[in-house]
Amino acid sequence: WKVLIIAMPGFGKTSWAATAPNPGFAACETGQGNGLLPVASANIDYVEPQSVADFDQICSGQIFKDKETLVIDSGTDMCRTFIKDFALSIPRSKGSSPKRAAGVPELDDYGTMGEVFRRNIRKAMDLEKHIVVTATMRIQQPDAETGKGEYLIGPDLPGALFLASTAMFDTVMIGRTRSKLRDPKDAKTRYTERYFVTQPDGVHLAKCRTSLNGKALLDPEELFDITQNIGTFPVLLEKILKGYTNG
Repeated sequence: WKVLIIAMPGFGKTSWAATAPNPGFAACETGQGNGLLPVASANIDYVEPQSVADFDQICSGQIFKDKETLVIDSGTDMCRTFIKDFALSIPRSKGSSPKRAAGVPELDDYGTMGEVFRRNIRKAMDLEKHIVVTATMRIQQPDAETGKGEYLIGPDLPGALFLASTAMFDTVMIGRTRSKLRDPKDAKTRYTERYFVTQPDGVHLAKCRTSLNGKALLDPEELFDITQNIGTFPVLLEKILKGYTNG
């Protein structure tokens, strides 16, 4: 199963990925264990890529050969760190600029960053493993002055990958939250419900390629509560497999 998980920080992307079978993490976030503190008790095996060469080794299958699942966590942070540094190290025919010399990418650099990430993820897709890639959510709004453009929610990835990356995966799920009341008459019973948007709705760049006779095998919204084992990796994968079997 090749899955892209998109959500705001704190949603539980890493925790969801850790429910996959025998995962190996390529971890690239700030904080303890490069962002793996939420799953520290799970004793997750992980490596910390520091360069594009490290990333290539991971996506080529040279690392975690014995793992059933490869987790790239997170694509957003990788593009903002060592992939960005790699793009900025490439000389340009028109020369550099003070902005670029200060470590700030320019338009063509974002294209390079996107292609480096896409090319390596494409290698990972050929591995006989489950692949989970996480990304932070980005909200694209119409131009404030002209009103042109669409309101879209997708992955915070560089270049054309905001739109194009979703085509690379079987399933693209966007994690959202909403406030709910366990008792509609009691405001004190308010809680936060987490759920995945799994199908496009004109706003979310979600996708469910796992379908039968034109019908997606995941619901448009799938609840996620890791404490109750609702909407975890194995639960959703089993739902997909059962849908194919019953079909």
